[in-house]
Amino acid sequence: MDSTKHLENKLRDYRRFTMTLLILSSYLYIGVIISLYEYQTNAYYYLFAVIAVLLGTSAIFINKIKHWQQKLREE
Repeated sequence: MDSTKHLENKLRDYRRFTMTLLILSSYLYIGVIISLYEYQTNAYYYLFAVIAVLLGTSAIFINKIKHWQQKLREE
């Protein structure tokens, strides 16, 4: 019972953190678009790398969430 509660809390935290990463990625992407068309700088090359890392981390967390949800259903 205690492990189920711990897993539910962990799922809730991972969901929140994943949403935070997705929101941050979207803000950075908007920043890339603004820097491309408004300021015409080359800073977007660095931001694309950061966005890729954030989205990759989000994908890993989503896979973990799916795995843990399946584990909870089996219990």
